Amino acid sequence: MPSQVPAGYTRGAILFIGPLQDADGEAALLQRFWNEAGGYGARILIVSAFENDLSAAQRYNERFEEWESEWVAILPVQERTDARRDESAVAVEQATGVLLVGDNPLRMAGLLGGTLLATAIRRANARGKVVCGIGACAPILCQHMIAYDNRKRIPHPFLHRRLIQFAPGLGIVNRLLLDSSNDPAEGPAMRLSRLLAAVAHNPFLVGVSLEADTGVAVYADTTLEVFGRNSALIVDGSEITYTDVHKYEDDGPLSVLGVQAHVLGRAYTFNFDSRLVQPPDEGDIPPPTTTAQIAF
Repeated sequence: MPSQVPAGYTRGAILFIGPLQDADGEAALLQRFWNEAGGYGARILIVSAFENDLSAAQRYNERFEEWESEWVAILPVQERTDARRDESAVAVEQATGVLLVGDNPLRMAGLLGGTLLATAIRRANARGKVVCGIGACAPILCQHMIAYDNRKRIPHPFLHRRLIQFAPGLGIVNRLLLDSSNDPAEGPAMRLSRLLAAVAHNPFLVGVSLEADTGVAVYADTTLEVFGRNSALIVDGSEITYTDVHKYEDDGPLSVLGVQAHVLGRAYTFNFDSRLVQPPDEGDIPPPTTTAQIAF
């Protein structure tokens, strides 16, 4: 669960960044995080859970230093003992923005779950600090993660009860569930089916999938905003009128009625309380920089 916001504080922004496709897209997305973290006054902690590989963290570190952040530090987390150290929690407390990077959200959950570092990250966000997850590890910020897609083993209907399995994340946000798969062999239908299955199990959730070089930011007023080069898929189960997810023990097709889906470009917003989508003002839409390369 997200940490309770103390009196006098406002929860910090929570950023999810999808697969990074090129250097220009990477720079634009990282700059959004840098701006949210304070710009020139940013104190950025990069928590890296890549196994024996700090190259991505070092690349991001160099960018933030080039942009003249107040300070940037890398915190490698290779074992749970790294996340249980007092100094790891202290580093989070000193930062204005925490960036989590890694290639496996389940591995990161196993390293961080129940540690001082995880608690410090949740508390920091509740006290106004910005938290961001990039690429494959971005779902770790959610309370619920999609851990497994059973259809990869044997053929199944488009939507069925055993399509996905859930796993717990850090719980920075509990309303959003992110499908972060960047498998080039997957088409839009595969990602849509996973999100439909997720909201059918729990209509409280809002499913999100991001195209390459695209991100979403969740703010304290429960507004989600799309940023970056391409689009975000939003699957909203709040208006579901019926689902038979509870009836089947086999792999027969699953039905779900009343679900809503939105495809949102940059600067479009979605509100978790009202479930309303708002287009941006004309002047708020930046010009496109390139043609989209992949779909969801």
